[in-house]
Amino acid sequence: LLAMKLLNIDVDPRAFGAGAALTTFIVTQTMLTAATKTAQGLPYKTTSAVLLQEAIKLAFATGYWLQFDYKKRYDGLGNFNMKNFLMYMIPGLIYACQNSIVFTAIAILGPPTFQVFSNFKIVTTAILHRIILPNRGLTIIQWLAVALLFISMVISKLGVFTSEQGSGWASQQDLIFGGGLLIVNSTMSAFSGVFNEWLIKKIDPEAPLQFKNMQLYFFGVMLNLIGNMLQSAPGTDAEEGFFAGFTPVVWLIIFNNAALGISVAYIMKYANNVIKCFTSAVAVYIATYLSTKFFNETIDLAFVCGVVVLTAALYLYMGNHNKVLKAHFETIKPNKEEGAINLERLDQEKPANSK
Repeated sequence: LLAMKLLNIDVDPRAFGAGAALTTFIVTQTMLTAATKTAQGLPYKTTSAVLLQEAIKLAFATGYWLQFDYKKRYDGLGNFNMKNFLMYMIPGLIYACQNSIVFTAIAILGPPTFQVFSNFKIVTTAILHRIILPNRGLTIIQWLAVALLFISMVISKLGVFTSEQGSGWASQQDLIFGGGLLIVNSTMSAFSGVFNEWLIKKIDPEAPLQFKNMQLYFFGVMLNLIGNMLQSAPGTDAEEGFFAGFTPVVWLIIFNNAALGISVAYIMKYANNVIKCFTSAVAVYIATYLSTKFFNETIDLAFVCGVVVLTAALYLYMGNHNKVLKAHFETIKPNKEEGAINLERLDQEKPANSK
């Protein structure tokens, strides 16, 4: 908060609180998932873990709605219809896929590299945010910040491509495969996030947040249940049972990921998806520091340079200079329109022989 004051950055306290919680949960997710990795990969069924975390989120949203919203004010039931309900299946399906990809990507890349590459979603989010929510466009400086973020990701991992051996976590082949997974995952994350923000802010905006979350989490549970059944089908490699490989650490991961998803919903409500992406980018700092302590991860000069560029991108995107630019362009636009109208009026009033 002090840094934001010094840099003249205004942030809604509710959005800041949700962002701080989101950063904490993301760091915990990457560190705990990395801690459960073995030489053979993750020793538990990721579909079971994702299904349980979706069930926890659904239970929380339902309990909150029944306790604080149902029959106490507008509870969302008045405008409920099947068309809007089914639209939540779109982000629900994408979330179900990307949550499973995250487990694999963390195990392959390790926490720092995962955090850096996962920030590619800021690029895809900014583009889709402009397309789906055009009235919430970015300034030129914010687009520059998005470009700098992508550059920071490239710089931070130059050492992996130039060395004969990769880091302790990811070889060059693993980096390409894991990075490819995260690029696909980031695109999916961007679309599902922006579409979900559109559902929250544009479809029955007066409905309680947890009423909308109930619909999203319902599809999350159903779709992950189908995925879990397919993974457990005869002929697959996972017939040990639903809770195979579960340990206390795995349960911590499940509850942490559920809390992460709930905090994302509040980011959607009080901020937007691009802010969510930049907020999660802060986890790069923390995850990298903790990895040097617990996983013997090394930090090279390229990674430090990437973090410096990332810091500049954060300031350029979130600084109050963007408000000044938007206000300036909003002032210019009516003047341009008024000028065009006046020119058209002069042309109409000009005598025919004046030419």
